[in-house]
Amino acid sequence: MTASNIPAMKDFMQNVMEPTITNDGPTAVGIPVPTTGDIIKEMCVEVSSQSLEDVFVELNAKREKERLNREKNAKIQKTCRDKKRENDIAVKKELDRSQAEVKSLKAQLVGCQMLATAVTEYHKKHALIGLSVSTAASVKRFLDKRSRSLGNMEEDSAE
Repeated sequence: MTASNIPAMKDFMQNVMEPTITNDGPTAVGIPVPTTGDIIKEMCVEVSSQSLEDVFVELNAKREKERLNREKNAKIQKTCRDKKRENDIAVKKELDRSQAEVKSLKAQLVGCQMLATAVTEYHKKHALIGLSVSTAASVKRFLDKRSRSLGNMEEDSAE
């Protein structure tokens, strides 16, 4: 409701809510005194034009506050949706990167398993002959670890 509607509303309210005059004087505010058959006049309360303007001002202020709150909430919701969308995109990228890394590591594991088998077969056939000192030490450590892990597997399966 705009300020231009307030005078029209005042006229309406004055026509409908005119005070009822009885033998005892005008009615008290808030206590209707039925003097005629008009139901509207019986149920209405005397309202001063000043309080009516205050009511409209308060109503407009409340509506404006609600409108501003709706706008603020809409901005907050949009920001939250945007952040969630960005987070979802980042999580998807990280998932794709992790899946590619897992695939690469599985390929490396297959290669390492074949290399381990080749080293074991070489050692059975040639021992450490023909290997450099540092390579021979690495092969010996590898075979010791492998024999311990295979021994642990055999013990676990025997139990």
